[in-house]
Amino acid sequence: MDQFSDSGELFVIHNLFYQGAYKEVLAHSTAGYSAPAELQSRIYKYRAQIALGEASAVVSELEDTESSAALAAVKALALFKAGQIDDSLELVQELVESEGEDANVQVLGGIVLYLAGKAEDALLLLSQHENSLAAVALTVQIRLAQNKIDLAAKEIVLAKRWGQDNLLLNLAEAWVDLSIGGDKYQNAFYIYEELTQTPSSSNARTFVGQAVADIQLGRYPEAEDAINSALERDGESTEVLVNAIILYILLGRNYSQFLETLKVQDPTNAFLVDYEEKSALFDTCAAQYTALIVE
Repeated sequence: MDQFSDSGELFVIHNLFYQGAYKEVLAHSTAGYSAPAELQSRIYKYRAQIALGEASAVVSELEDTESSAALAAVKALALFKAGQIDDSLELVQELVESEGEDANVQVLGGIVLYLAGKAEDALLLLSQHENSLAAVALTVQIRLAQNKIDLAAKEIVLAKRWGQDNLLLNLAEAWVDLSIGGDKYQNAFYIYEELTQTPSSSNARTFVGQAVADIQLGRYPEAEDAINSALERDGESTEVLVNAIILYILLGRNYSQFLETLKVQDPTNAFLVDYEEKSALFDTCAAQYTALIVE
């Protein structure tokens, strides 16, 4: 069982975080929690702040983390997201050497190392985990990014031997299914469909997942229903906006409203940067042909 979610106290905030419901994470009350659960809840809340663009505030709040390797790992992630890359990597290296067995050091340190382009170092650190689904999910994400789908699938098979039915494991399995394609698209759809029909798991991110599966299955009307449900729940989420743009392009509809919102919400978003680069390239090519026609 994942040590990040094996406590009933952590069940709700764990699920909220991994569903991307960051504002709900910050609003979640931890009154009456045991000390270990309270610490892990704080970590989820700090990570939610970082995800919402408040990394500098987290760095300031975690000025003194000498007494907690877990909080120091959070600080390392916040430093990285705040643009202090060298300080972040230095802190991660110190933690790996002194507290490499800590689950939060493994996961958060793994995130920093991967973001810094050190994927193999991240995988080595994550491989030290002891029954942590958070480590498994991150390992799966890295393997998929490397296009090593077979290794990602292997992680799921191994995790199912010891991990109970869990939101994070279900999501990781759906990611792999979407990457494998073919008949697996339907399996991914079933996973997301079940999540969207479960009150505790029904949110923007799960509806986006369902929409992606529908798109791959060629079911555009169903995908639009799912995207609309995601927009109703979080119309400012970059993940929702990017997938809404993609769907509307496929449908041949005007997607400018989503594009403008994305520019405001996340101007450095990888999809947006790529979109603008390709748009500029298209304009350059079109101008060349226009000149030929005029001549």
